[in-house]
Order: sequence, then C-alpha cells, then structure tokens
Amino acid sequence: MLYKKIKKNISILLIVVAVFIVSSKPRVAGQTADDLQKQKDAKQLELLGLEKKINDYQSQIKDAQSQTNTLKNQIKLLNLQIVETQAQIEVTNDKIDAANLEIADVTEKIVQSEKNIAKEKRILKQLVSEINDLDQRTPLEIALENDNFSEFLDEIQYVSNVQEQTHEALVKVKQLQADLEVRQADLKSEKSNLDNLSAQLAITQAGLSGQQKAKQQLLDQTRGQEKAYQKLLTVSEAQEKDLQDEINNLDNQISEKLGNTKLKAIHGLLAWPMQGTLTQGYGNTGFTSLGYTFHNGIDIAAPAGMPIYAAGDGTVIATGAGEGAYGNWVAIKHDTGKFTSSAIITLYGHMSSFRMHTGQLVKLGDLVGFEGNTGNTTRILYGAHRGYHLHFTVFDARGFGVSPGAYTKIYGAYDVPYGATYNPLDFL
Repeated sequence: MLYKKIKKNISILLIVVAVFIVSSKPRVAGQTADDLQKQKDAKQLELLGLEKKINDYQSQIKDAQSQTNTLKNQIKLLNLQIVETQAQIEVTNDKIDAANLEIADVTEKIVQSEKNIAKEKRILKQLVSEINDLDQRTPLEIALENDNFSEFLDEIQYVSNVQEQTHEALVKVKQLQADLEVRQADLKSEKSNLDNLSAQLAITQAGLSGQQKAKQQLLDQTRGQEKAYQKLLTVSEAQEKDLQDEINNLDNQISEKLGNTKLKAIHGLLAWPMQGTLTQGYGNTGFTSLGYTFHNGIDIAAPAGMPIYAAGDGTVIATGAGEGAYGNWVAIKHDTGKFTSSAIITLYGHMSSFRMHTGQLVKLGDLVGFEGNTGNTTRILYGAHRGYHLHFTVFDARGFGVSPGAYTKIYGAYDVPYGATYNPLDFL
C-alpha cells in the first residue's frame, strides 16, 4: 500500500511539473547574472544623477514663483519647467531600461528553476521505475531471493532508501515549484511596472509638448509686451476667483451642517499619494491677491506626468473630467478596515489622465493616474499652486456630493465634488 500511495503522489506531481516545463518562457541569451547586476547598478547611478538635477530645477522653479509676476519671469518659469520635464523624460526612460533589465534577470531565474525541475523530474522517473519493480515483489519473495538473512536485511534497507530518496525528491520538487511560482509572480509585477512606466513616458512627453505650446501661446498673445501680459493676468485672476469661490461655497455648506461632529486628526491613516514637493498647504494660505484665502487641500508638485497612487484601501465613488474646478479627478471612499470608525474620501485632482472607474475596489498603492495641470490650474497665474501638480483633498464621507459646474460657457461641462474638508496633513 505504501508503494502504491507514493507512486500515486509522484504521478500527480509529475503532471504538475510537466505543465510548468511546457509553459516555460524563452531564455535570455548572452546575459549572466553578474552582467545584469552590473547594468542595473550603472542604471541606478545614472538615475540618482538625473533626480539630483530635477531637484535643482524644482528649487529654481520655487524661486521663480516667489518673484514678481511679470512676462519676463513667466517665460523664465516656463523654460525651467520645460527643462525639468525633459529631465523627467530621461528618468522615465532610464526606469524603463531598469525594468527591462529586471525582467531579463527574473526570466533567467525562471529558466534556471525550470532546468532544476526538469532535473528532479528525471530523478523521480528513475525512482518511480524502481518502485514499480519493488511493488511487484512481496516480502516473502524478497526473502526467498536472498541466500542469507544478512542479504535479506540489505534488500530491506535498499527498499527503505528508495522510499527516503523518493520523499526527498518530492519535497525538493515542491520547493522548486513554489520558487518558480514566486518568480513568475515577480515577472508579472515587473511587466505591470513596465506598462505603467511606458504610459507615464507617453504622458510626460505630451506634457512637454503642452508646455512648449503654452510658452509659444503666451508669446503670441502678448507679443512680448508687459502691458498685454498684465491685461491677461487680470482676466485670469477673475476667472480663478469665480472657480475657487464655487468650490468653497459648496464645501462650506456641508461643513456648517456637520458643525462640531467632525473627525479628529489621525496621523498615519493615509499614505502620501505622490512623490514631490509640498507647494501649498491647507486653509488660509495667502491667496489674497486672487480675491480668496482658503485652500481645501494640499498641492504636491513634481515634473509632468508623475504617477499618483491610492492613499488607502477603498472604493472609487466618483470621477470627473473637464477644464473647470479640479479638471480630471478621482474620489475614493475609505470606510472599511482601519477607516471603519472614520470614513473619509480622498480626492485626486488636476490629473492629466486617470486609470480608475466608479465602483472599482482599490488597494493602498494602486495606480490612480498621472499628475497633470487640468482644470483650475490657470497657466498664467504661476503661483506655487499653479502648473503641473496634484491637488489632494480629504473629505468627511458624511455629506459628500458632486455638483454640476456653474461656468460651462467658459469651460464646457465639468463637475465639482464637495463636502466638509480636513487638512490632509492631519491624516498623512
């Protein structure tokens, strides 16, 4: 019975092994593990240099944004943003190269795992053959075939050794199979990362084109004259005020209804949604020159097209697009797990594009979309809250809603999400 049980287990496992062998990926030719590691290390050094360059550009942009808003300074700012985006394109290309190297490395490991499985498969086949032979003989037959008791004991010991070797081979193949599954999951993850990087590259390249067009448009509109620029600036300020008042008036209605029942700060409840520089805080942040003073979220700036990630587990409850208010935006409701007693909604605004749809279940760190400057990011008002950035708002889930935009004659159709807001820094 023991032999038959072992033989049955081996037969099942050999079928599983055969499936893995048949579905093997193509080999990576001419690449050793050391070669791949050296290339990955070199690419990492190159990335560090480029990221330092981008940080330098961001410092210069911040300085330019603090200067008087003149045509000369605006052109200077646009030029800095253009070279920053060009550097980001280099970074993304390097990350794509690094992802391809990682895929090559993982693929080579998969190939090696499949070789090891094939080797153990041959050993198992040999053991199965021996067990088949032994399974045909009874203990009495084994005893009669041997001349003395010592030889009989040797035969019994041989049978025991075959059993042990079979068990060891089974354990080894199972471990190899588990390792292979991990590496195949790694490969899938790296390919997904590569897809996201490719999408980011396309969006960043489109952002660069948009920045270059914006610069040319400004030059065409002003014909290089400061007086014409200041006239454009006045019109933009009025439009900015109208859109911001629309947002704040809707938010205030819900805040008044909640009164003193609003949530207390819970630091660490959310993760940061994007890498970048905090350029605008929450609350009274000094927008007095634009006719209003309240900012209902935080702004995080980075080179065009940076990926934006979900700040926590949740469900997408609304999305929107357009040229008014938040532009392209996604709202995620967090009301399960650690959010059960403090249901909130996170808003990701001004994106160039997003990857989510209403009703979608979201996990912490899932890709939401890519940084942009859609909606109420008037290019000519170049303060710290303008240009490419992520606007991130935290709403109380109670009373949250979406209202049609009021200025459709200027911006076309758009929606405005609203609710009682919190300082995101109290939850990050």
